[in-house]
Amino acid sequence: MVRATYRVEVESYEPRSDRFQCRILELVEASGVRSGSELTQEMLDRLVGQHVLVPREGLNGLILRLKMTTLTGGLKRPYFFDEPLTASNQRPATNNQ
Repeated sequence: MVRATYRVEVESYEPRSDRFQCRILELVEASGVRSGSELTQEMLDRLVGQHVLVPREGLNGLILRLKMTTLTGGLKRPYFFDEPLTASNQRPATNNQ
């Protein structure tokens, strides 16, 4: 299992989905990345500067578990994104993120 800890800045709160929009500021620590794995250290490093939607429990010091598909960009609707979400580019809320 790969474990990565990031420092983030909370940008806004989405009450409808009970989640926070955050910008990833820094990779604090990463462990468990194995040679030859689909998930690389470079992929973890590239998340810095990205924006992410974090459920409330992710901000309370609990572990936010993400599937490999989420981390490697295999989702139809990305979990991480380059620009902050605004009213004009807001994605509809879903229960599966």
